Amino acid sequence: MDFSDLKIRAKKSLSGHWKDTLIVLIVFGVLTGITSTFNIGNEPSNTEVAVAGLLSLVGLVITCLLGFGYINYFLKLSRDEKSDYRELFSKTNLAVDYFVIALLVGIFTFLWSLLFIIPGIIAAIRYSQAFYIKLDNPDLNAIECIDKSKELMKNHKMDYFLLVLSFIGWAILGVFTLFILYFWLVPYYATTLCNFYNKIKDEKK
Repeated sequence: MDFSDLKIRAKKSLSGHWKDTLIVLIVFGVLTGITSTFNIGNEPSNTEVAVAGLLSLVGLVITCLLGFGYINYFLKLSRDEKSDYRELFSKTNLAVDYFVIALLVGIFTFLWSLLFIIPGIIAAIRYSQAFYIKLDNPDLNAIECIDKSKELMKNHKMDYFLLVLSFIGWAILGVFTLFILYFWLVPYYATTLCNFYNKIKDEKK
C-alpha cells in the first residue's frame, strides 16, 4: 500500500480547513480532557474520590456524545465533502452506539491480550474500522460493525500497523516541542487513517 499517497491526500484535504480543524481539536480536547485534570492525594478523602468518579463519568459521557462527530469531521474532509467545526456536534444521537462499540472493542481486545501482547495488538487492529463503518452504515449494530471491520481488515492488518508506526517519529518529535506540534500532527494522522479506511473500503466494492 502506498502510504505516501494517503498522507499527501490528507495534507491536501486539510489545506484551507485548519481554522475549523483547530477548533474541533481544541474543543474536543478541552471537553474530554478537562475532567481528567482533577488530582487526588495519596490518601484521598471520600469527597475527593466522589468528585474524581463524577468527573470521570462526565468525561465518558462527553466522549461518547462527541466521539462520532470528531471522527466524522475528518472522514468528511478526507472525502472532500463540506465539513466545519459544527460537525463535532452532529452525531450526538449516536452516543450510545459509540459507547457500546468502544466497550465491546475494549473487552474483545483485552480478552485477546490475556493470551499475549501480540494477539491483543492484532485484535485492536482488526476492530479499528468499526467506528468508520458505523458512520457509513448507521443501521448496523455494534457487533455487525465489528464483524465488518474484521472482514475489511483481512490482508490489511500489517498495512495498518506499518502506517501507524510511520507516525512514531513525528509523535516523539512532538514531545520535544512541548506538544505544540500535535496541533498539526493529530489532524494529519486522523485524516490519513480516514484515507486508509476509504481505500480498503473501495477495494472491497
